[in-house]
Amino acid sequence: MRFVHFRLVGPAVACVAMLIAGLAAFSYYGAARIDADARQRQEALVERNIAFWTTDVEFSLTAWTIWDEAIAKLDNSFDFEWTDRNIGASLIGTSRTRFTAVLDRSDAIVYSRTDDSVKDRPFFARGPASIVADTERLVKDVRGREHVTGRKGIPDPVVSSRIEVLGEEAVLLSASLFQPDFGTAKLKADRAPILITAMPISGSLQNFFGDRFLLDDAHITPLSTVAPSRARAEVAIGAGGEVEVLSWRSPTPAADVLYQALPLIVTVIVVLLVGGFLMVRVSQSTAQMLVSREKQMRHAATHDFLTGLANRSLLDDEYSALAADGTLTVVCFDLDGFKAINDSYGHAVGDDLLKVVASRLGTATRDVDRLFRLGGDEFAVLMPNMSVREAEAACRRISALLCEPMSLSGSIVAIGASFGLSKVEHGTSCDAALKAADAALYQAKADGRGGVVTASTDLPSPLIKGARPKKVAAGR
Repeated sequence: MRFVHFRLVGPAVACVAMLIAGLAAFSYYGAARIDADARQRQEALVERNIAFWTTDVEFSLTAWTIWDEAIAKLDNSFDFEWTDRNIGASLIGTSRTRFTAVLDRSDAIVYSRTDDSVKDRPFFARGPASIVADTERLVKDVRGREHVTGRKGIPDPVVSSRIEVLGEEAVLLSASLFQPDFGTAKLKADRAPILITAMPISGSLQNFFGDRFLLDDAHITPLSTVAPSRARAEVAIGAGGEVEVLSWRSPTPAADVLYQALPLIVTVIVVLLVGGFLMVRVSQSTAQMLVSREKQMRHAATHDFLTGLANRSLLDDEYSALAADGTLTVVCFDLDGFKAINDSYGHAVGDDLLKVVASRLGTATRDVDRLFRLGGDEFAVLMPNMSVREAEAACRRISALLCEPMSLSGSIVAIGASFGLSKVEHGTSCDAALKAADAALYQAKADGRGGVVTASTDLPSPLIKGARPKKVAAGR
């Protein structure tokens, strides 16, 4: 009788066992595939975010390196006082850079300055020669690209950066080539001076990137010590030249779901459908969590973390879409007096000021306008379906609103703004339109700051020799 019962129940038991084994195998390999894809996606997003952050820092250096006067004072006839005032003090006072050095055409140090706040830190206490020696590969890379032929007009920046770790201290090192912008000064030889900068990364590097990119259990260690199960991204170079990687606990949403569901599947074999329903519900929740996390990281990659405005990575796409729809005016402006506020009240007040500026920009512009923070105190606005005259009037309104006093940390501060405009013609690229507006902005500041200058509309490029934008006085 027992044998009969076994023959009757055996096939059913075998079928159930095979079904469970099949579900387990499918869940195991499916979960592994989903987790692997999630890890690859997160690693790619972290690497892109680090690249965008480094690019923003590098772009902010162009205000000092792409400059005719810098060529005249550093290469044609070296002026130490000018260099100390306009390179060393200016960079340290208006940015998070705490060390600057200038190399001549033979890559010898002709100027260096270290901020007093970091002189006792191990990385900076080694002295300028050791810091510059750490940038040897960066300088070599810049020299290798120095004579690559580019487009006419304002040149593209030639810069190379890397993060270096010394003990618990992390510093972003950059080497930037000095280049003329309008051609009023020419190099005396075929090699230009190079700017070396060192920017300390506040706090520990793992906390800096871990908090910024929402990473779980982030650590900075040599590549050889990272466990294969951890996600990783190369971020720095150690004191001995070894590769330092940012590693973190890889997201395992599918494995977590499987771990939670297995006891239920084993215990409630008879109610497979109920277990399957629960699996689907938990999987949906996990998918929503992944989508939400990916949206957060995409937003962090395309928006400025301080002001919430779009960053340079969205500029080309927004420009193409608006330019295709009709008339478009590109506006570049920066803040007058921002350096003085940073010097007088500190960078924390400067950061709060930038947040207030972003808020006021949202109030002073239309819903169809697109706002961007290009870096430092420089902003851009795309104004579709608006004539140049209307755009000039809009800039005056923005200028008047920005000039209103602000109460920051118990202090009343006030700033101004200078504006450069470029009307987009048919077929004008984003880069050309932006350079035209930027050249007009240079003219506005050269004419005394606080003005609104429109680039000449009859020029294919605002940087053709002899071109001079027209100026429109700003209402205050």
